[in-house]
Amino acid sequence: MKQEKSSAVWIFVGLLLVVIFIVGMVCEKNPAAFSVKYRYDLALEQFCSFCVAYRLPAAILGIPTFLVSLVLSLVRESKRDRQQ
Repeated sequence: MKQEKSSAVWIFVGLLLVVIFIVGMVCEKNPAAFSVKYRYDLALEQFCSFCVAYRLPAAILGIPTFLVSLVLSLVRESKRDRQQ
């Protein structure tokens, strides 16, 4: 049970980094992509600038982390299913 939780954490961390990468790419190409007309949101602007600044490290760390942890989780699950 503890091993399942740890693999889920790594999947979540990898997925979070991939989302930061995707939001950073979208905000870099189109800065007004997430903004609403006639409304200014400082938190959204800061989040977009954070994602743009850290999109490359997030991609470098997030994509392999997500894929490796997902594959390892699937291998463990299939091995456990074969044992039962």
